[in-house]
Amino acid sequence: MGLGIDPKNDYAFKCVFGSEHHTRILVHLLNAVLDPPPGLRVESVVILNPIVEPQNLDEKMSILDIRARDQSGRQFDVEMQMASHPGLRDRFLLYWARLYANQSQAGEGYDLLNPVVSICFLDWRLFPQTDRYRLLFQVQESETKLVFSEHLAIHVFQLPNFKKGSDELTDSLDRWLYFLNNGEGLSPDSLPESIRIPEVEEAMSVLKALTEEEREWHRYFDREKARRDALNWQLSLERAQAEVERAQAEVERAQAEVERAQAEAERAQAEAEQAEAQAERVEAEAEARAERVMVEGLVGQVRLCEELLNLPPIPDEQLHAMQPDDLRQLVGQLRHSRD
Repeated sequence: MGLGIDPKNDYAFKCVFGSEHHTRILVHLLNAVLDPPPGLRVESVVILNPIVEPQNLDEKMSILDIRARDQSGRQFDVEMQMASHPGLRDRFLLYWARLYANQSQAGEGYDLLNPVVSICFLDWRLFPQTDRYRLLFQVQESETKLVFSEHLAIHVFQLPNFKKGSDELTDSLDRWLYFLNNGEGLSPDSLPESIRIPEVEEAMSVLKALTEEEREWHRYFDREKARRDALNWQLSLERAQAEVERAQAEVERAQAEVERAQAEAERAQAEAEQAEAQAERVEAEAEARAERVMVEGLVGQVRLCEELLNLPPIPDEQLHAMQPDDLRQLVGQLRHSRD
């Protein structure tokens, strides 16, 4: 039967990996993540922010990330995040920048600065667009991929993407990722053979100690309750946000319907105006044709009268420049002359 202690819980995680009394666990984890050549392996670490006991019963314990320095001066920021929250990427960068900047003292040369490595274990997917569980971020030139500086490295582990079973583990990193994903159901007395190494066994002993001491158990339980309360609050917030987004979508759809109806009305009006304009053009053309026929008829009458009266013809351009009433008057005059 498992211990029922989730090593991803921030208090349990710090007890396992951030304890001054169990630094070889952190050393092993760091080497598993970095996989450095022999000359750059982590041999020992100093915990820079150990767990601080509250001064009184009412004071809450502050659970921080794990900050450590190895024998070469490299600094490490290790943390476990079980729930997503906005701005996490920026926070990772800020924590890295603070550790790096705090190394520099006035008057000291930049050559004294040491690398700072951030290691972030996530019980959710910060980058859902990839199914990789291990991501390494560095500052690189965009085309040549040249690394600007080896002093910056941020390792992100998306634990939900790590799906290996106990019989599929191939290296130390696999063992620790399996431990984090499955530690709650593991028992110190029946560990899978693939993770039965001294460091994991020591980690299990730390988890077991949390169940045996009442004060430690309550600290773990309080942190777990706070995490679940925060998760429930976040889910409620997400549901409320989803409701707001659905309502907004309904408003947008209604607005779109109104706009479509308005556009249809405008098209109908435009078509009606176009039809009216077409009718006016047809009417105007008919009137123009009728006027031309009438004018031609009047001109013909003038020519007939000129021929009968043996009069010199009026030039065509002059006749066609005359208004219909003037042509009628001319025809009347010519007819009167004939009579």
